[in-house]
Amino acid sequence: MAKTSSMLKWMSFLFLALTSTVSLLQCPHSKVEESFNLQATHDLYYYGIGPALHATLGYSNKDDESSLLVYDHLQYPGVVPRTFCGPFLISTILKLITLAVKPFANLKQTPLLLQSLARGILLIFNLHAHLRLANAAERKFCSGNQFLLGGYFLLITASQFHLPFYASRMLPNSFALGLVTHTYADWLQSNITRAIVLLTFGTAIFRCDMLILLFTFGITTLIRKEIGIFKAVKIGLFSAITALLVTIPLDSIMWQKVIWPEGEVLFFNTVANKSSDYGISPWHWYILKALPKGLLLPILLVPFSFTRVSQIIAGFKVHLWDLAAFPYFMPILAFIGLYSILPHKEIRFIFAAFPMFNILAAKTLATCHKTASVTCSSTKQEPKSFPSKVIIRLIHGGYLAAVSLSLVASVIFVQVSTANYPGGEGLSALSKHLAQLPKSDEPIQIYIDVASAMTGVSLFGQRSLIQKCPAPQCNIQKGGYELNNDYDDMLSNGKFDFILCSKSTVKGYKVVDIAKGHPIINWRDLSIHTRDAIFVLEKERDYN
Repeated sequence: MAKTSSMLKWMSFLFLALTSTVSLLQCPHSKVEESFNLQATHDLYYYGIGPALHATLGYSNKDDESSLLVYDHLQYPGVVPRTFCGPFLISTILKLITLAVKPFANLKQTPLLLQSLARGILLIFNLHAHLRLANAAERKFCSGNQFLLGGYFLLITASQFHLPFYASRMLPNSFALGLVTHTYADWLQSNITRAIVLLTFGTAIFRCDMLILLFTFGITTLIRKEIGIFKAVKIGLFSAITALLVTIPLDSIMWQKVIWPEGEVLFFNTVANKSSDYGISPWHWYILKALPKGLLLPILLVPFSFTRVSQIIAGFKVHLWDLAAFPYFMPILAFIGLYSILPHKEIRFIFAAFPMFNILAAKTLATCHKTASVTCSSTKQEPKSFPSKVIIRLIHGGYLAAVSLSLVASVIFVQVSTANYPGGEGLSALSKHLAQLPKSDEPIQIYIDVASAMTGVSLFGQRSLIQKCPAPQCNIQKGGYELNNDYDDMLSNGKFDFILCSKSTVKGYKVVDIAKGHPIINWRDLSIHTRDAIFVLEKERDYN
């Protein structure tokens, strides 16, 4: 059984890596929620912290002040500030990779490849965290007998859409997901000290809302006497101070002011309650909509993880309740319950809960598999009747069918998602169009509107476009919610040679390409319908 368990686990891990990588390659562009970390990674890779550090230390003079404009975040700061810690780590790794392959290739000249590599680094971090959790769960719940729990956990995760899809996407939630998953692994291994440290770092640096999970986790460990209150407070304070000493100096340099990004986000979401401006959902939205959507059919297996129903059906004389995993589930439920109080809700806000739900679903599936195979380490009793054997094997088959159906649904969701980035596709189309134009000595002016910028335009993509530009100079201006970046009223003044926007008609311009978007599944003919979303417009002029 141990050999079978190990084989299933590694095959499932490779399958999870495959589904995650396919999602990355199928949807290479990034939407607005991910844009800060992606743009910051670009700027730190190509420019480093030098310009910001020089300005902070007062080395810059008036002639050098424009050097700060190389940073996208100072031109387009967004609604709330975010940390540069994640982008700094990823850009550093990218630089090391660039140095390692320099004798064979110049990665700096392949910005789109760098973009995928940057996301791949984040993906590897999250994959490693899930593998650690799989191993920890087996050791915790299997009493030394490796009975497929880890493999089933990875398989269930791979069959879902959200975790494989977002594991490589540069959301603050995706950075926090890896730390939280490592936290769960340490918790199951009774390494409470490291669990507190990781969760505190995730809260202070990447996602302030993890404070709720830190609270419910801390209360649980205190009640179960896994750690004393004074030790917990000491570790928590030391970790928080260390995390602040990491994030505040770096972010203050990059933002050109003393700042704790997640502190400002916490104030914005709670005290100011500004998050409500972006939509309000009912209190039960996470439980009734987000969890079923995020976990798909494996969520039906979660309640059975606290019972021995499969063994009882098979004829084993055991107690009905199996509450070994219950203490690890309660703080997750409490986290979701407390989070439901906040009016603005998004499914990504509870990504941190998904791994533990999947562990419980895997526990159900692994226990049923073990029972169906009639290999139970705790008793030699055989199932009492032939119908019992058939029933339990049918139940096991039903569980596997639920996972398989979830995988089919996830494949469809990934295909739908490929049409969710019309801005990125429009930028790619414009790059191809520019590459076909004759050489010119005149600079080319390009405008990208808000809709395009929010749906896939990245600095990596812009750099790739500039490399293909037939002119010696290519200037790109982007619209933004900030008033000083609102160029939409300039579209018809003829200033720009090319426009990427959601409007199909602009006076003095012609449509040269169209990017599709707004995908909808048509269940009648089982197809994905899209409509025109972003238009590539060219100024009506003669290039000959």
